[in-house]
Amino acid sequence: MKKIIVAAILLASVSASFADEAMNAEFRTLQKCLDGIKKSSGQELRIITDTPSEVSGFLANRKAFACERTESGTKGVYYKGWYMVK
Repeated sequence: MKKIIVAAILLASVSASFADEAMNAEFRTLQKCLDGIKKSSGQELRIITDTPSEVSGFLANRKAFACERTESGTKGVYYKGWYMVK
């Protein structure tokens, strides 16, 4: 498995489906993904879905978040984390 470079900060991008701003990054483990979202957002996580391949729910401010298991030929297995900011 190739090493995945974990983003030090979450990058902003525009979500076309919601026309809202989302923060996102890639993490090597599910726990690091959840910790990263909690730390970056400054919000508690209210988990709705809790499976080995996806943890999702809402931040304390009612904005959605998720950590999703992703597999790629070049990056191997990693977790894609995001949360809505607007």
